[in-house]
Amino acid sequence: MLAAEDVTVRFRKGFRRRPIVALDHLSLRVQEGDFLALLGENGAGKSTAMYCFLGLIHPTQGRVLLFGQRPELGGRSYGRIAYLPEEPHYHLYLTVEEAVTYYARLSGARVTTAEVGSVLERLGLAEFRHLRLSKCSKGMKQKVGIAQCLFHQPVLLFLDEPMRGLDPIIVREFREILANLHREGATIIMNSHMLSEVEALASRVAILDRGRLVAHDTLTNLLRTEQDHYSLELAGADALPPYLTIQSRNGGTVQATMPVGSFDDFMSYVRERQLKVSSCVLTRRSLEDSFLSVLRKEKPDA
Repeated sequence: MLAAEDVTVRFRKGFRRRPIVALDHLSLRVQEGDFLALLGENGAGKSTAMYCFLGLIHPTQGRVLLFGQRPELGGRSYGRIAYLPEEPHYHLYLTVEEAVTYYARLSGARVTTAEVGSVLERLGLAEFRHLRLSKCSKGMKQKVGIAQCLFHQPVLLFLDEPMRGLDPIIVREFREILANLHREGATIIMNSHMLSEVEALASRVAILDRGRLVAHDTLTNLLRTEQDHYSLELAGADALPPYLTIQSRNGGTVQATMPVGSFDDFMSYVRERQLKVSSCVLTRRSLEDSFLSVLRKEKPDA
């Protein structure tokens, strides 16, 4: 569906200054049905990559293929995609209903009043339909942007920091909207710094560092690690098996960790001695842990 092949982008500031490398030989592929999250620190090249994917920036080197063709502004492929920028700009004198109708029709969709009402209801905007955009919160404006995506049912959706600055309730609503779009068949590419939301939504993750792709894998593989272990609290044990690593003791209660592979042996040990286990919780590496681990490998002196 989308392929970036050896994409390099250089920006030159000033006549004598050295060019800034925003993307450095980026190559990745997005398959139909993926939910890809682009992660990286500020200035890593996430937005530049998205602009290249959309055809808004032409690479200095390499190429991007969208549905098998180079993206050209105004081309037919744009009828199958949707894009929500980080800071969407609207005609603020329009009401919510007017804006949703106007922008949907700009994309060529034949939009009826009933369809507009249905979308506004779905997004929780129906009661604000006559409110001018100049009076709307950031979260409401983001929903207006998502409304455009619902009318022509895009097969590929680009989102640039869609949850930045939103309150927790709006973030939850937004997450459910994106999850539904993905379940309905949309392929989604999203830039985000909100790793907890990425972990809840994405199927694949690409991590950029100073314009280079330093990790690209399924979310499941990025979270899988040999350091996965159980944290447990055990009472009444005198001699502990060697696979338990003691964290603390308090009287007859022991807090310890053990490898995932020792779970069956541990359960047999507990049953044989009729010990009391207060808790036994599987602890996995979070996406934040994996993200920071990847960046530390790229910057060992940081």
